[in-house]
Amino acid sequence: MRQKGFTLIELLVVIAIIAILAAILFPVFAQARESARKTTCISNMKQIGLAITMYLNDYDEKFFIQPWPGGCPTNETEYFTHNPAHPRQHWATLVFPYIKNAGIFDCPSYEGEWYYASYALWNCGQGRPADPRQWIVPKVEYGLNQVLINRTQTLSPVSLAQLQRPAEIAVVMDNNYIYSEYTCLRGPANPNAFMKYVPYDREWSWVQGIVRHQEGLVFTYADGHAKWARRSQRGAPYFEWRGANFSHYYPVLLGDREFATGTECASTYDYGQ
Repeated sequence: MRQKGFTLIELLVVIAIIAILAAILFPVFAQARESARKTTCISNMKQIGLAITMYLNDYDEKFFIQPWPGGCPTNETEYFTHNPAHPRQHWATLVFPYIKNAGIFDCPSYEGEWYYASYALWNCGQGRPADPRQWIVPKVEYGLNQVLINRTQTLSPVSLAQLQRPAEIAVVMDNNYIYSEYTCLRGPANPNAFMKYVPYDREWSWVQGIVRHQEGLVFTYADGHAKWARRSQRGAPYFEWRGANFSHYYPVLLGDREFATGTECASTYDYGQ
């Protein structure tokens, strides 16, 4: 008896169908995987928000500050000179006692370089350990709102009571650098005044804004909640404080002060003046 098999045409048809199904399903699987990572990141940021809230309760509702350069006396490099008047510890180590889990500061969707600036992620009295496992927090892939934490202006911490829009102002965000940037534009908080928003698209890869989760970033707000926000599809009228081009922005505030002109917005910080 002769056994029947597939013809060449039938094999090609089956292969074509499998290829079409794979082309359809693989992006769906990738989106599902990234959606799960985004959910994990939101959970991380929510726990960070709760830790910051507990920190505020213990410190008269005042935020920590991270003015440049800070750091340990033994951690001087070619990039900065230690300033003993500035705080030594990285913000992540300040809120770590309220979390007790260093993995919370690791974004599941980010695998690039990260920068903690000059601040120590270890106990300063011991110098910099050679073994990263001895660090209090091995890596931090989230950054701070520099308008709120006073990177350069003053050592006076900002209090929660100073914020008029705590549910709209980000404190922590997806970022591989300790500091943020901002762009001044009209709306969406107030289309009649310039305000500071989170920007996107900059020549420096370590400044926040580059998307991580499905065309957006996760933000922790001053009232403690965390959520994902999508970047804008196109630019908007703005004046940027360093003259770089930001082609997109996120509808997330970095300060709630309103300015009459973009130039005025770009030349001042919101708090601590």
